[in-house]
Amino acid sequence: MELITKSSPAPERGRIAAVGMWDGVHLGHRFLIDYVRVESKYRDLIPAVITFTCHPLSVVRPHDMPPLLNTPDERLDRLDRAGVEHCIMLDFDDKTRHMTAAEFLRALKHDYGVDTLVVGFNNRFGRDRVDGIDQYRQIASEIGMTVIEAPEYTGENAPISSSAIRKLLSEGKVAEASRKLGYDYTIRGTVVNGSHVGRTIGFPTANIHPLSDTTLIPSPGVYAVRVTLPDGTQRPGMVNIGTRPTVTDGTALTIEVHILDFSGFLYDEELSIHFVERLRGEKKFPSLKKLTSALEADAAKVRKMLCK
Repeated sequence: MELITKSSPAPERGRIAAVGMWDGVHLGHRFLIDYVRVESKYRDLIPAVITFTCHPLSVVRPHDMPPLLNTPDERLDRLDRAGVEHCIMLDFDDKTRHMTAAEFLRALKHDYGVDTLVVGFNNRFGRDRVDGIDQYRQIASEIGMTVIEAPEYTGENAPISSSAIRKLLSEGKVAEASRKLGYDYTIRGTVVNGSHVGRTIGFPTANIHPLSDTTLIPSPGVYAVRVTLPDGTQRPGMVNIGTRPTVTDGTALTIEVHILDFSGFLYDEELSIHFVERLRGEKKFPSLKKLTSALEADAAKVRKMLCK
């Protein structure tokens, strides 16, 4: 996938592009990407997507900024996997936030050679928040561009959106969220030093610090997961997200992964945690013995689920 910036050479012919944050690059996003690709062949244009270096809400309303489904690098990787060949990267800054729809379209045409903009279903852009696709088309025609509206994605019983997926994850519904994403929800992080309590009861864990502070962490609980190790291999495991009430009175949220049948040194290494299913909520047990019994039951469920 080629990243397009202002300094990139002008394209040999016009571009057709869809704009968005593309957080998660979910099934609805991929439907839109495919639609752009089909339209590009029909119109003899170069297909592209337009995204931003930061989430617009981080500039417009920082207090409303949601946790994100992907880091910037993960988002670009997902777009690449979705078959995107050209990705236009825009800085979303104070200048961008104050652009009208007409100013934004002019910038796309002048700086990036975009002749046709594909607007997702119910998608809006510009400071003036133009009311409806017909007005966008009128504005575009006045500057020599075309705006078309993609049909709504109907592959699910309800519309798919990044915000809906975030809500599912915040409720611990990782399997349902993954179905809408089209892949297992994943957190990438670095292994940091922990308290080593798990090792004393036969369940050594790797404490994960997410690579980005904006990463969405599913609700507290125990989850069946697949873990991608530094060498690229995957192993089944289980993750506890929570405050570890059985062993501490603290309130700090931790992410601890136990990798089944694994022994090795992982400190300072990067792991990818792929969430498969929620097993149970986090619970305070009366003793370490009771906690160990619960972990043994959790591990048995994971083996049955993932070790086939």
